[in-house]
Amino acid sequence: MPKATLEAWLGLLVGLVWFWACLAHGAADAGRRVAIYTLAVGGAVVVAASWVDAYLQPILWWPRYDVYTWDVFGPFANRNHTASLNAITSILCAASAYDAYRRKSRLVWFFGVIFWMPFTAILMNTSRGGLLILFLGLIAWVTTSAMKRGTLRKLAVGGALLIVIISVASVSGGKLGSRIRGLLQEDNSSVVESSMRVDLARQVVRQFTENPWVGKGLGTFSSVFPQVSTMNNPMFKFWHPESDVLLLLFEGGLLLVLPSSLLLVWIARSSGPWATSRSDKSRDRSGRRLRQAAAIGAGMALIHSVFDMPNHILAYGMQTMLLLGLAIRPQVLTVRSGWVSQSMARMLGLAVFCLGVLWLGIGLRQWAPDLKSAAFFLRGEAIEENKDGRYREALALVDRCIWLSPMDCRLYYFRGQLLLKLRQRPERALVEFGRSRALEPDYAALCYEEGIYWLKFAPEYAMIPWRECLQREARGGSTSTLNYQRMVSASVPYAELLAPLWNLAENTNKQMVFMEHIHPQYWNEYLPKFIEKHPKLDQLEHQHLRLLMKLWHERGNREELIQMLESNADLQPFGWRTLAIEMARQGRYEEALIMAKKFLKRPGKPPIIAGANVPRLERAFLFNPTDVRPGIELYFAQRAAHDLKGARATAERVTLLPDAPAYMKVELALLDAELGDQRRAWEMMEQAMELIPDS
Repeated sequence: MPKATLEAWLGLLVGLVWFWACLAHGAADAGRRVAIYTLAVGGAVVVAASWVDAYLQPILWWPRYDVYTWDVFGPFANRNHTASLNAITSILCAASAYDAYRRKSRLVWFFGVIFWMPFTAILMNTSRGGLLILFLGLIAWVTTSAMKRGTLRKLAVGGALLIVIISVASVSGGKLGSRIRGLLQEDNSSVVESSMRVDLARQVVRQFTENPWVGKGLGTFSSVFPQVSTMNNPMFKFWHPESDVLLLLFEGGLLLVLPSSLLLVWIARSSGPWATSRSDKSRDRSGRRLRQAAAIGAGMALIHSVFDMPNHILAYGMQTMLLLGLAIRPQVLTVRSGWVSQSMARMLGLAVFCLGVLWLGIGLRQWAPDLKSAAFFLRGEAIEENKDGRYREALALVDRCIWLSPMDCRLYYFRGQLLLKLRQRPERALVEFGRSRALEPDYAALCYEEGIYWLKFAPEYAMIPWRECLQREARGGSTSTLNYQRMVSASVPYAELLAPLWNLAENTNKQMVFMEHIHPQYWNEYLPKFIEKHPKLDQLEHQHLRLLMKLWHERGNREELIQMLESNADLQPFGWRTLAIEMARQGRYEEALIMAKKFLKRPGKPPIIAGANVPRLERAFLFNPTDVRPGIELYFAQRAAHDLKGARATAERVTLLPDAPAYMKVELALLDAELGDQRRAWEMMEQAMELIPDS
């Protein structure tokens, strides 16, 4: 574990040294102005680079992680981090424009223009959280910096900003607009995600209370949490707890969180307006505006940290720490710093420089020291070697990665794949896959993908991870049959896997999935096994019975099905379509029509108007031949007048219209039956059956 946490501690050291430099810098107003202007312009440059990366040419040195499968926008693999950075940049651009306006500088036009770059990027992104952070930041900046006094005026401006931002985002054509419009609609995925976040937070807090002081070790969440969690969520692998605060609690404990909290309290006391006299405020308005803008930007980043993980990214965190340093009120030092503090600062600066050179070399793949980040780049090289067919070279790199990062389940999975490609004994690969599953004991998709991979080399071994996949889903309370359905579909070319898969179908849902997705040539073989498990078919759920009858008619012995339906009236409501079709094939049209008339769901139709004026309705339909309504009224009026031939001609014209209701085909079929043309009646009834589903 010390080796696994070493690099995390080195990263923490770099962050602390940078934070110390930012807090102790004591910049004058001119230096603070240059820093904020630079951050605003730099943020706009990042937005421009994001557009280039998304629409013109990918920027290769921007990190992309294989744990994210959705499209990304910006320098981070998580769209929420990019949106948060853009929101902070918008505030800094607005503050810079206002500062330039107060100083009568022409830069006001420049910052006023580039303000719209990060704002537009937020609309192009799909992060609702970024829009919320932007709104909070604008409200805070307007009410503290741009407006001096007037509570009602500030509330009015805040409400107007809220309406403008939400309106612009809602009417935008991008994905964000559709996501905001979807807030007022039922969104099951959002409900599931929110519930999962709450459960994840509870798990992290529970683990924190078990070991509150020292935590589990920095940089170990993704490896340790699956081993200690009791969530049993088979749908997701948790790489982080969706919160910087929760991650600090889990990995660092109170020994890390308490000093951080005290430091933030000191910064708040040293940057807020509550310890400044009115005379100081009047003399330092320009500097105060800049400090407040920096404090608001840092506050936005810290608020985001409660619900996400932005500040654990070193680049994002360094900007937050710089903004916190810029928010500190300047103080005049009465005593010059001594040689001890100067020497310590220089030594720490030299150490940070050396670490920077070390990480730069790792990123450029010039060397691979015993650090966890080296395993990330070595794994990338192994993936490239695997793509080029150099499996032994890739295996050597993966062995080195495992030595550097022994708790990464993906590495053992990769090594198992390479052993199979090198035609090693399947047992060796099975051991590696087993280690991968042991390190991630709840994630079901890992087991499913392993089984798919086994099909290429030794199909019989696929049942081992697939069995565990279904067991994990059962432990997690999942009722989804998607993975089982995919297993059955993937096993179609491998007949030897059908019997084990059938044995894994422990409930009716999975058994019906099996019967639906196996190859038709094996259907008759497993139908008796299904009936053996369910001797009283009428006790099955209605949707299962309808599906079984449909499959039986398409793939099984139709004569046996017809005999069973004719002898069992309780099953006829679920198999009447099959029975009616077979009757019609045998020429028993009248019986088929009776069966359809008995069980077909009759859609609603307009009431018959007694004594309707047939000539008037004929003229109305004649002058509006594409309007269904007068045609339907004319049909029912003719039927009421016992003009069956005229009613049939009218119904035939109505059914040819594109928006004719389905019940008119039923009416035409029944009318043909009354006129004695049973065959034509059945043909029309069959068309109606295709349009009208069972309830």
